[in-house]
Parts: sequence; C-alpha cells; structure tokens
Amino acid sequence: MRLLTKGLLIVAIPSLFEILLLGALFNSQADAEDAERWASHSLQVMNQAAALREPMLLEAARIRNAVLLDQPDTLSRSDMWADIEVKAGELARLVSDNAGQGRIVREVHESIARYRRWDDSARERLMRGQRDDLIRELREEQGQHRLSEFLNQLDNFVEEERRLGAERSERVQAARRSQTWLLILAVLGSIVTAALASLAFTRSIAARVNVLISNARRLSEGQPLAARVGGSDEICLLDDALHRSSERLTEAARQARGYREELEQRARELADVNTDLRQQTQDNEMFIYSVSHDLRSPLVNLQGFSKEITHATRDLLDEVDRLALPEPDRQRLRTLVEDDIHTSLRFIQNAVTRSAGIIDAMLRLSRAGRVEYQPVMLDMHAIATRIVAAMSGSIRAKSARVEIEDNLPPAYGDPTSVEQVLGNLVGNAVNYLDPSRPGHITIGHVPQADSVVAAPSLVTYFVRDNGLGIPAAYMDKMFIAFQRLHGNVAKGEGIGLALVKRVVERHGGRIWVESVEGQGSCFYVALPARPPVS
Repeated sequence: MRLLTKGLLIVAIPSLFEILLLGALFNSQADAEDAERWASHSLQVMNQAAALREPMLLEAARIRNAVLLDQPDTLSRSDMWADIEVKAGELARLVSDNAGQGRIVREVHESIARYRRWDDSARERLMRGQRDDLIRELREEQGQHRLSEFLNQLDNFVEEERRLGAERSERVQAARRSQTWLLILAVLGSIVTAALASLAFTRSIAARVNVLISNARRLSEGQPLAARVGGSDEICLLDDALHRSSERLTEAARQARGYREELEQRARELADVNTDLRQQTQDNEMFIYSVSHDLRSPLVNLQGFSKEITHATRDLLDEVDRLALPEPDRQRLRTLVEDDIHTSLRFIQNAVTRSAGIIDAMLRLSRAGRVEYQPVMLDMHAIATRIVAAMSGSIRAKSARVEIEDNLPPAYGDPTSVEQVLGNLVGNAVNYLDPSRPGHITIGHVPQADSVVAAPSLVTYFVRDNGLGIPAAYMDKMFIAFQRLHGNVAKGEGIGLALVKRVVERHGGRIWVESVEGQGSCFYVALPARPPVS
C-alpha cells in the first residue's frame, strides 16, 4: 500500500472532525463580528446624538446672553444651524434601519426647526426693542426657549439606543463564549487527532523511516549503506534511490581521482610550457638584441661608404670638368653621375636610415615587457597639462586647439609609462589633423555609468580629434607593430600604438578606438582607478 493511501486513511476521519469544528468556529466568528458591528453602531448613534445636544444647549445659552446684553447680532448664526442640520441628517442615516428610532429622529428634527423659528423671532423682537417681553418669556418655565420637548425626545432616543446597545453587547459576549468553547474543542480535537496519527505512524512507518534516515546519514558521510528496506511504497523507493546514489557517488569518486590526476599532469605540463615560453621570450629578446647589434655595424658601414662615394662622385665631376672632352660627352658623364649614381646613393642612405629606425623600434618594443613599473595614484589632469605644454609648438604649427576637461579622475599606474601613453595619443591626434579645417582635440574621461568597461575598478579616459579618421577596413590593424595608415603625413616606424597597447595591458587596462574616416577618431584608455586589493 502506498504511503499516500495510508496517510489518507490516518488523516481522513480526524480531518473530517476538524473541518466540522472549523466550520462551526467560522460561523461563530461571523456572528461575533456582526454583533460587534451592531454594538459599535449603537455607540456611534449615541455619540452622534450627544453631538446634536451640545450645540442646541449652547445656542440656548447664547440667546439668554444676547437678550441680557441686548446684542441681537449674535443670534441665528446660519453656519451653526447648517452644522446642526448636517448632524441631524447623519443621525437619521445611522438609524435608517430602525423604524422606531427613525420616527423619533424626525420628531427631534421638527423640534429643532421650531426652536430655530423661535430663535429667529427672538432676534427680530430684540431688534424691534421688545427686550423686556423676551426677558419675561425666558423666565417662564414652559415654552420653546426651554428646549424641553427637544431634550425629552433626545433622551428617549438615547435611552432606546442604550437598551439596543446592551442587547447587542450581550450577543457579542455570547458569541465570544461560543467561540471560546469551540476553540477549546478544536484544540483538544487536534491534539487527540495528532496523537492518534502519531501512534499509527510509529507502528507502521517509523521503524523503516529510521533505517532510511540512517542510510541517508551514511551516504552523506561516505560510509557503506545498510541493507535495503523491504516493501513497495515510497520509503522503499527512496532507499533504493539512496543505494543507487551511493553506487554512483563511488563511481564518481573514482572518476574524480582520475580527473584530478589528469589535471595535475596537465598542470605540470602547463608549468613546463610556461617555463619554455619564458625561455623562448628571453631567447627572442637576446635574438633581437644580437640581430640589432650585428646589423648596426654593416648599416654604419653602408652609410659611411655611401657618403664616401658621394664625395668621390663630386671629385669625379670636378675632374670631368677639367678634361678636354666634347661638351656632349661631358654632359652625358655629368648626367650619369648626378642622376643615376647620386639618386641610387640617396635611396641607399634612406634605406639605411629606415632600417636603423626599425632596429631601434624593435629594441624599444622588446624592452617594453621588461620595464619595472612603480605605480602610484596619478593626477591625470596635471599629466595632460604637461603633455599639452610640451607639444605647444606642434599644436600652434597645426593651428589646433586642445581642450582638457575639468575634474579628470585619478588613475593608478607608473607615472612615466602613463604619460608616454597619453603623450603618444595626443601626438598622433596632432600629427593626423585634417589641414582643410581647424583642428580640435579633447582630452577627457567617460563617466562610470556610461563607460563600456564594465569593471568598476577601471576609469576610462579618451583623446578625441576631428582629424583624418581611420577607414573601417584598417581598424583591426591599428595596434599591430609596423602598420602605418597615413605614412606620408608624419614620420615614424609604426610601433607607437603597439607600445601603447602593451603598456596599458601591463597595467591591467585596455585600449580601443572608434573612428569615422574624414570626421575624426577617439582613442579610449581604461586604467586602474585604485591600487589592487592585497
């Protein structure tokens, strides 16, 4: 038999008993709430009646004072009577469900109307000089000015409402007592039901559940499980699942050991590869150094010999001029020397100069990875100001304007290297301005909320210009060494941006560019905003 079936049998009868008790309890609760609502209604009605009595008594006292002081202007205030009308209307609304009380309220309202008419007439008589008559009338024991009819009606109304309130309060108490007994009965019934269910559970299920719990504990501790629980219910299925999980965990542990051994082997291999890479890097640097050293000597010789040949050709031209040769032969020899030999020598010297520049660039590029940085917090605004001041001659020569945004946030990095990075970007912006329009360069930063760099530990700066721009096809080659787009505009070997990229990445940042050909470029540099957390 399934546990669900057993549970239904154990719970069905006690649950039915509890449902009946809960239904009775809910019904009693509804009766109690209804009785409380009516008792509260009686209190509200009596309070409203009291609120109607007070202004009428105050008006009666005011009439006496007005007559005694001969001040007719203080009588018959329209705002007071309007308030009384509102209160009387509210009282009528509250007792609209009770015909007897409603009738009394209407009589009270008529008494109020009669008293108001007497109040108006008293004011008119007082204004006509009939004060003595009013005084005699006020001294009389009977009459509208005494409010006796109004007060008697209101007292009868309140007394009836008090009686209704007492009845309603008694119903509230009775409902509460009924609730209390039902709650006691429900609690006792729940306790008895729980006890019976626990007894049935203990006898039929608890022993097997204890075995299941023990197996679960053994599984969590990695110990062998006890024998499987017999039966065909969910407890048996769970125990079987525990045994199968134990078998799979054993197999997984065996595979994990194999994976761990493989990972350790891969880690050793990776360490060997890193060692080889470091050795290869050192070998490459030594190779670059030795090649540059070995190439410099023949380049110097080429440059020197080309200059010697240049001087020799000049001497040769002088000798040609002194020889007694026909003018066509002399002119042909001069043309041969000046046009062919001198042109070839200039090509050789330019190639030597270019080769020397490339060798120096290769050395600088190889040394960029060996420089020991001394990072500190940097005042980027001061660095930008120094760079612009150092380039002021080039900027004036280009008739350009450089703008530095205020409040550039600080960055964390090596002062010399970061200044070289920013100086290279500003120098490129100046060199590649469009001569057909006034140059404008901006040095600023991107607010953290707008930055494409998601890491909050980086701050992003930019150098924006309205120069020649970069074609879309060339964007992927911008940071590759010896790649030059506008080679005829400015001198260089094409390693500046490659060095910049390497320096920025060694600082843990990144660099990228956005550009539109013919409109300008914007280089972004993201640098650490603070020292790393140790």
